[in-house]
Amino acid sequence: MRRSIFILFFILLLSVVSCIDEASRFTVPYSRVFFQIDVNGLDSDLTFFGHKTFTQGRTVGEQTGYGGLLVFRTTEGNIFAYDLCCPYEDNREIKVKPADNGKAVCPECGSVFVTMYGLGTAESGPADESLQRYTVRKNSNREGAFVITN
Repeated sequence: MRRSIFILFFILLLSVVSCIDEASRFTVPYSRVFFQIDVNGLDSDLTFFGHKTFTQGRTVGEQTGYGGLLVFRTTEGNIFAYDLCCPYEDNREIKVKPADNGKAVCPECGSVFVTMYGLGTAESGPADESLQRYTVRKNSNREGAFVITN
């Protein structure tokens, strides 16, 4: 009897959990990202507390997402990457403009996004979603090299 109650409880719990709607981790339409950054080479101009944008790949196979890439480097040397597309506008032609204060602004809706902490959260304006974040991994073969993917 105890075993039957446990199995019934487990099935009930499983059915409740499986019905929960998981929020999408994409704030803009999905588009493949594969991009390489080298802060000791080609991207040496990506200074500490600086940013750089990319709207197309530089080598065969590189892809920059839906609206392009915004790459931010913290004062500690961490690299964060976001899609340039404003999640409120959801239009690949409307790109946020990075500022020198660790934020980015949408020229269309005026939303301000904080990029310096790695979250891309909306600080003000009509946007209620963060910028689309991408995964940044260190390239273990080269110092100062990173790979950005989704």
